[in-house]
Amino acid sequence: MSVFLDEFALILSSCERPSRYIGDEFLSANKDFNAAKVRVAFVFPDKYEIGISNFGHKILYHIVNSNPNFMADRAYAPDKDFLELLSKYDKKLYGLESKKPLNSFDFLGFALQYEMSYTTILKLLEFSDIPVFSSARSEEHPIIFAGGPCAYNPAPISEFIDLFIIGDGEEVIVEILDTYNKIKASSRDDILKELSRIEGVYCPKFPKRTTKRIFIPNKESHPTKSPISHFVSVHDRATVEIRRGCGRLCRFCQSAHTNLPVRERNMDDIISLACDYVRNTGYDEYSLLSLSSNDHTNIEEIIAVLNDYFKGSGINVSLPSQRADKFSLKLAQLMQQEKKATITIAPEAGSQRMRDVINKNLTQEQILNAVLSCVRCGWDKIKFYFIIGLPFEQDEDVLAIADLIKTINFNCKNEGLKIPSITCSISVFVPKPHTPFGWHGQNTIAEIERKKQLLLSRKPEIKNAKLNFHSPRVSQLEAYFTRAGIEAGKFIYQLYKNGSYLDSWEENIDFDLYSSLAEKLGIDFAKEACTTFDPNCEIPWDIINTGINKQWLIGEYEKAKLAHSTIPCEVKCSNCGVCTNLKTKKYYDKKVNL
Repeated sequence: MSVFLDEFALILSSCERPSRYIGDEFLSANKDFNAAKVRVAFVFPDKYEIGISNFGHKILYHIVNSNPNFMADRAYAPDKDFLELLSKYDKKLYGLESKKPLNSFDFLGFALQYEMSYTTILKLLEFSDIPVFSSARSEEHPIIFAGGPCAYNPAPISEFIDLFIIGDGEEVIVEILDTYNKIKASSRDDILKELSRIEGVYCPKFPKRTTKRIFIPNKESHPTKSPISHFVSVHDRATVEIRRGCGRLCRFCQSAHTNLPVRERNMDDIISLACDYVRNTGYDEYSLLSLSSNDHTNIEEIIAVLNDYFKGSGINVSLPSQRADKFSLKLAQLMQQEKKATITIAPEAGSQRMRDVINKNLTQEQILNAVLSCVRCGWDKIKFYFIIGLPFEQDEDVLAIADLIKTINFNCKNEGLKIPSITCSISVFVPKPHTPFGWHGQNTIAEIERKKQLLLSRKPEIKNAKLNFHSPRVSQLEAYFTRAGIEAGKFIYQLYKNGSYLDSWEENIDFDLYSSLAEKLGIDFAKEACTTFDPNCEIPWDIINTGINKQWLIGEYEKAKLAHSTIPCEVKCSNCGVCTNLKTKKYYDKKVNL
């Protein structure tokens, strides 16, 4: 550490927040680089405070470092000032713990959480002295792999990534490192070919239809400690994953469709993991993580036991956005033991017709009951998630968002309750691969702006509501990249060469640059984002098999046109094909009565 500080003293003293770059955090693994047989650096292509909170990274970091033969280090995307200083002093990016250059690792693993990080990945490779094109890498360079939601359409960045991990990474990462350890004396091509044979691994150099990997979560694979940030991170709390997958199957949601089947962790393990994580880290909050946390069979019982365990300690429970139909008065009371945080509910649409179109399986009465339960228990802050620009949306559906809030206000006033402060986070529909809406085109920016103004015209009627809109220009770029083919690689490369970096932060996006480069390359990303594809035509992500039958997805799309919903697979099998095709099944916890 002292050698590193001497070497980087000028850089660290000249940049903002040098604590992002020094490592040596409490509870970091700090394994011996030289003693490890295989070394991997997990690289998150966003700022330190975002990446250190990512739970997927924490899981893989824990699993690799639990193996005596392997070591895992971490790296994050530096802010622009730090990159400029690295360039000025001719320094390369390094692992936070080992302080070794990233190009000295055997593997670099990138998280593909969002499409706007693609150019950042290329810049991180450049500052690691690694060729951005996989075809230009030699035997001396690390193997570059990537996984996460965007890996379900690998085409746009397939020229830059050696291997994609499709699906759950817990077992496959160990198989990759084990296999590499046995054959690392072989040529790079032979290594890639052998690794491509592992289930759940897609290699663009040796392409084949690749089936996603499914892992049944167990206690051993779950971390109970992780590096503690030197300053506040975006999610400064202990996290326990209680459930993987979601059987609700909202038609816009990629995570629900790509993470099937539902796999619940049992109650005893959840309680043990939460207690251990809080005790080891000292966090004053723990999160019970899932796509739909209050769908867990024993969610009320779990929180009741943990409330009793943490009683009087000031330790608070946090749930991600919740299902209104499962939010009971009892759950509301359980969640307020130590302090009242903002309650987050995701109706997604204001009208019943639109909720049926997207298969939300949620009624206005259920939404009202959830909100009123919270307000009766003393909550005065509610957060809603909505989407506009959804397939088959009409103006009345957009205005129904305001009508829903007015109805909530009326009911609160009618009961003599305080009208809550409501924050509405309103995103723009982005069609995602492997979903029933993946073929459907996005609204134009002009149409989204019109709908935005339409909703804002009702703002005087809902003065207690704050409306926060996601940028339609950013959403348009996301819609293009998420469904693009290999031709998008040229666009991504030119954006990177022209300075695109950390574009996951809107203030960094040069929209004029995107437009001018797209025009030069003959790419009309606005048109591509708005195009509705023929479901029967070949599409770039067909090479990835999630287990869902394509005809089932098409059937769900046709049902959406008629505003017909599908019963959640937790209630009745929806016959999507995952369990049959992948020879797996759903796992639910046994109901416990306290």
